[in-house]
Amino acid sequence: MNILVRRWQGLRNNYRFRNEALLKDDYLRRIRSMVIGEGMLPNGNILQMNYAIQHLPKEVAIVEIGSYGGLSAAVILYLLQKHQCDTKFFSTDPWIYESYTREGQQIAFIDGCTRITKANYHHYMKSAFMNAMQFLQPHQLPHSFEFTSQEFFKLWNSNETCNDIFGNHIQLGGPIGFAYIDGDHSLEAATHDFEQVDQHLISGGFILLDDSADYLQFGSATLMKRLKHDNRYRVVNRMPHYLIQKI
Repeated sequence: MNILVRRWQGLRNNYRFRNEALLKDDYLRRIRSMVIGEGMLPNGNILQMNYAIQHLPKEVAIVEIGSYGGLSAAVILYLLQKHQCDTKFFSTDPWIYESYTREGQQIAFIDGCTRITKANYHHYMKSAFMNAMQFLQPHQLPHSFEFTSQEFFKLWNSNETCNDIFGNHIQLGGPIGFAYIDGDHSLEAATHDFEQVDQHLISGGFILLDDSADYLQFGSATLMKRLKHDNRYRVVNRMPHYLIQKI
């Protein structure tokens, strides 16, 4: 067997072993059943987050667009702790329930249940996120905001200082080393989020675009088809969603 082939197989087997070991991590397995979002964070995303954090450039921030119940944030915070990385972690989510319509009219409740209003849903999800963070990572809280991505990046671009939802005072802005984009999956919104991150993402930085798998019909998947031809980025991996790196 060619020595280069043997070496490649050895590296592949080592990488597979490390992946399997991470997915068997007791804490990661436990928090997936404790925090709202189980079933919405595939193993591939966790492995790609781990890779990005392991190879994160120094003195940069991590940004998460779309927090939902806090599962992805809890995983990112744990991986930062696991790899002894003191990078600042910012997240934002307006916790607005999607505007489902019926015969052209907006409805005031979540689909299938008229007794649960959108306003109650908003309060429940924001509270669930905050409870999860305060319970799991009380000494390593993220800097989380109740903003749309447009509002968040407007503040980021102007280096504004403000309070996060936990009451901590922090200045936004600066270089980004890793962004997890999991907000509105429409093409317009996903493109906006990518373009805003791209302005601040340093060379060597990473973007994990959720729901970007080739077989999906989301706008985020359409965006990724375009990004694969962007010579400023390279595809690091696809599991099945894409992790890309700025070059």
